[in-house]
Amino acid sequence: MNLDKVKKMNIIYIVLFVVLNLFNTYFATAQLLNRYITPVTRTFFGEVTAIIGNLSVLLFLLIITFKIFKKDRSRFRALLYITLFLNVFIFLLNIYSMFYMTTFTIHSLDIFKNPSEGVGQGIVGESLLQLIIYYRILIFIPFITLLVLFIIYKKESLGVPITTKISFKKYLTGFLSSFMLFVLASLSYMVQITEAEFHINAISSTRGIQNFGLYPYYLTELVGINFNYISKDKLGIHSTQELEAEFDFYNKNVSSYENFIDGKTYSNNLLIKDSILTEDSLEGYSKNDSLNGIFKDKNLMLIHLESLNYFLFEVPELREKFTFLNELFEESVVFENYYTSVGMGVSSDAEFSTLTGLYPNGYSTFYRDYEKGNYTLDTLPKLFNNKNYKTKSYHGDFERFYNRDNAYVDLIGFTEEYYSIEKFAKDAGYDDAVKYMRTRNKGVEYNGLTLTSPWPSEFEMNDVIYEDQLKMGDEKYMYYPLYLTMHTPYLFNPYEAPTYNIKDYNLLKPITKRYVEHIPYIDDLIKSHFIDPVTNESRIDSNTVYVFYSDHGSGLKNRDLNILYGKELSSLEERMKLLQTIAFIYAPSNEIKEGSSINKGLIKGRQKLTRGHVDLYRTIGELFGLFNDQNFFFGTNVLSKEPGFVIDNRIQDLVIDNINDLGNPFYISLRNKKNYFPDVTINNQTYVLNKIQKFKKLSDLLLIDDTVYIEYKETLMNWD
Repeated sequence: MNLDKVKKMNIIYIVLFVVLNLFNTYFATAQLLNRYITPVTRTFFGEVTAIIGNLSVLLFLLIITFKIFKKDRSRFRALLYITLFLNVFIFLLNIYSMFYMTTFTIHSLDIFKNPSEGVGQGIVGESLLQLIIYYRILIFIPFITLLVLFIIYKKESLGVPITTKISFKKYLTGFLSSFMLFVLASLSYMVQITEAEFHINAISSTRGIQNFGLYPYYLTELVGINFNYISKDKLGIHSTQELEAEFDFYNKNVSSYENFIDGKTYSNNLLIKDSILTEDSLEGYSKNDSLNGIFKDKNLMLIHLESLNYFLFEVPELREKFTFLNELFEESVVFENYYTSVGMGVSSDAEFSTLTGLYPNGYSTFYRDYEKGNYTLDTLPKLFNNKNYKTKSYHGDFERFYNRDNAYVDLIGFTEEYYSIEKFAKDAGYDDAVKYMRTRNKGVEYNGLTLTSPWPSEFEMNDVIYEDQLKMGDEKYMYYPLYLTMHTPYLFNPYEAPTYNIKDYNLLKPITKRYVEHIPYIDDLIKSHFIDPVTNESRIDSNTVYVFYSDHGSGLKNRDLNILYGKELSSLEERMKLLQTIAFIYAPSNEIKEGSSINKGLIKGRQKLTRGHVDLYRTIGELFGLFNDQNFFFGTNVLSKEPGFVIDNRIQDLVIDNINDLGNPFYISLRNKKNYFPDVTINNQTYVLNKIQKFKKLSDLLLIDDTVYIEYKETLMNWD
C-alpha cells in the first residue's frame, strides 16, 4: 500500500464530492443543461449567493459524514450514497420540469395525491427514456466518478483500514464555516426578495434555486419556510378603499373602462357591430343590438378538450384529417389565438379559470387549496343555477382526481351528481372502479372499435350525456363534459395510424407520432356530440350552444415542431406554439346546412386576437345574461375587437396583442424580459407589462386570502 497515494486520493475524493455536486446543480437551473427549465434573469449577486448556499450545505454534509463514520472507507461510501441521492433528486427535478417547464416546489406535492391508475401508464417509460435520448445520464457523472474512485481506493487500501483523525477544533471550525456560509447566503437572498420582481409566487421556486442555491432552498422548504410573498401588506393595501381602487382598475364589468393595452374605451355591453361576427351571423338582428343575453334561456354544453394544440390546424397535412371539425368550423366562431393559462393544477386550472374567470396561482392546485380557507366565489354553474338551470359535469376519471368530488360541490356549485368513472363502473355492474379500469385495459368493443383505454371513452360519455339531454325535456341545463383519452403519453388510440405526407415524418419522436395519430379519433369523438356514431342520427339541439376549449397543449418539448412545420422554429416560438390551443363556439340554428349533416351556425367568425380561459367566463356570462352589477370579471369578451392578453401561470410567459400588428401576438417571458418573440416591441411596453404583473399579484391575492373576494364584492354592492 502506498500511504501517500491513498492520502492524495482522500483529498481528491473530498474535493470532487464538493465540486461535482456543486456543478451538478446547474442541471436544474441552466437551460443549456436542462432545456425544459425556464430560468429567471441571472445576476452576479444571485450566482455568487447560490454558490455560497450550495457550498454551505455540501460542507455540512461532509462534516456530518466524517463525524458519524470513523473509518475513511465508510466515510467515502456514505459520501457516495449521498451523491447518488443528490443526483437522483436532480434527475427527478429534470423530469418534473420536462412535464411542467418550471421548478418543483413543496406546494406542488398536491399533484401526487391524484390516483395514478390510467394517467401513470407510460409516464415512467417516457421519463427513463430521458436518460438516453436527452443524455440525462450526465447528471450521474458525480456518482459514477466517485464510484470509480471508491473502487480504486478499496483496492489501494486493501487490508489496511485507514482512519483520518480529525480534531474537535477542526470539526468546530468546519461547522462554523458551514453555518456562516449558510447565514451569508440566507441574508443575501433576503435582500434579493425585497425586490418587487420576486413577488410573483409561481416564480419563487425558480428564483430560489437560482439565487439562494438548490440545496439550501429545498432544505429550508423542507423545514417549513414559506417563500410565497403575496399579501395585502406586500401590495400596499391597508384599507377597503385601497383594495377597491386596485381591483376597480382591472374590473371590466362596468359600462365604460379603458384598456391599458391600446388606451381605448370599451364596455361590458358588446354590440354586434363591434364584434368579429360575420355579416350572416344572427340574421334578423340589427347591428346595433347587444350581444348580451343573446342566448338567454338556451342550454349550454361546455366541452373541455384534453391537450389539443392549434398547430394541428396550422399544419395542412394534419388539418385535413379533421374532416368533421373542418366542416363544423365553417359554422362556428373559431379562436385562432387562444392560449392556455394553466399552472400546476393543469387540467383543473383550466376548469377553474373557465368556470370562475380567475387565474390560478401557478404553483399549486386550488381545487385542494380552497379547503384551507372559507372561499366563496362566483362560478358559471352557480350563475346558471340562479337562472333555474340544472348543472352537471361528466368525466371518465376518479371522482377524487384533483379533489373534484369535493370542489364541484363546495366551491364550483354543480347541482347534479358528478358523473365520474365510479358511475360508469356502477352502470357496467362493477362495485370497484379500479377493477373496472383493469378490465377495460383488456379491450372493450364499441361500434366496431376495440377500446383499450382504462377510462370510458368520450364515445361512451357522449351516449350518457345524450340520454340525459333527452330526459331533461323542457328543463334548462348546463352540461360540462371533460375529455381525457388524449392524455400524455398518448397511448390509447384505437384507430389505425393515418398516413401523413410530411417530410422527415419518420424522424419524429414516438410520442409525437402517437399524438398526431390521434387526430381521426378526436375528430370522431367531437362529431359524436352531434351525430350518433351507431345510428348516424343527429343529436344537434338548436336550443343548445356548444362551447369547446382545450385545457392545455401537448407538452411536446422535443423540437419535433420543426419537422411538422417544415422550418426551424426558435425556442420561444416553439414555446408560444405549445401554449396555443383550440377553442370555438358552435350555436346551431334550426336550419340544416345544405349538403351537410350539421345545422347552420347562428354566429360565425374568426377571432385573431389573443384570448384564453378567463375570457370564456366573461363571454358565456354575457351571452347568457348571467351577470349583474355585483359580479366582477377581468377577462375580455372573446367576440370583441378589444386587445387582450393571457398569462401562462406556470412559467409566467405572456401572450399579448400587439396593437401595431393585430392578429400576430407578442410573446415575452416575465421571468426574463430579454426573451421575447417576434423581434419587435409593443407600445408603452414597460407600462403595460407593469400593469399585467400587478394584475397577476392581485389575482394571486384573491386565492391566497379568502377575505379579499368577498370584501371586493361588498364594495360593488354599495355602488349607487
